Amino acid sequence: MEIDKLEDSLGRLEHDSGLPSGFCLALLQENDWSFVIKLHALLETAVSQLLVHALGGEELVDVFSALEMSNTKTGKLAFVKTLGLLPKAHLEFIRALSELRNQLVHRIRNVNFNMNEHFSEERKKRSTADASKNLADKWGFGLQDGDAVPETLARYHFKVTGQLSGSSQTASQNRETIFFLIPKHVMLLSAVVILDAISMVNRYGIHIWKFLMECENRAQFIKSAENIFAKAKIGDPEDPFRIKEMLERNNPGVKVKLDDDDQPILESLAGAIYTAYKQLYDEAELLIRDTKE
Repeated sequence: MEIDKLEDSLGRLEHDSGLPSGFCLALLQENDWSFVIKLHALLETAVSQLLVHALGGEELVDVFSALEMSNTKTGKLAFVKTLGLLPKAHLEFIRALSELRNQLVHRIRNVNFNMNEHFSEERKKRSTADASKNLADKWGFGLQDGDAVPETLARYHFKVTGQLSGSSQTASQNRETIFFLIPKHVMLLSAVVILDAISMVNRYGIHIWKFLMECENRAQFIKSAENIFAKAKIGDPEDPFRIKEMLERNNPGVKVKLDDDDQPILESLAGAIYTAYKQLYDEAELLIRDTKE
């Protein structure tokens, strides 16, 4: 896992949210009650920032900050879902965290909340092994499930390895086992995955998620963007901007972000090129299917 890139992403989000450096990872030092309250507050702030960046208006900060987090019709997550800013699993995690947070803040005795005991009880309520695994998957998608191919929900999946019983070999550990052993840590891993996704979308644009999660050959589209910039240096400096405008005009929802010098960002342009390609490919597939039928 490229932890340096993840730390850079989290650092950028902490800076944008006005938080001290290292705030995200320091949450593990909190007791379980404070951990849930502060993690929810962190994600709520990050989601507000996400909506502000997506809609391009800093004047909307106070508006989004005042909205409930998880109201299915008028809350922050309703906007995120409608705009397609985060995958379903991310939204379900945040919604579940909101429900847990609301349970804890309404009764003062919950300051003694114990995460391990809570999820142990939740596990007992589930009558099947699949239901128990689904619970671990919902909270722990940021952790790789043994040696299974990771779901396309994170740029980087965390992995826990251990020695096999009676063997000198090591293997990746089962997600369900690790979650019920250290749920607090696993929850933070998944939250970090969401925060990383938000940071990436804020930096590079809405289209970056498809680019990172679906593109099997990102190098191809990065090379395309690099060629545009290379030609601009020796020929027409306005060419990247014309490509940017064309991509945005032809592909609703695509917006190529600019850097601090008002120049198109390489990764953002590459992601936009991929998104445009994907949309053309999907349209062609649909046309071929309709023709066959």
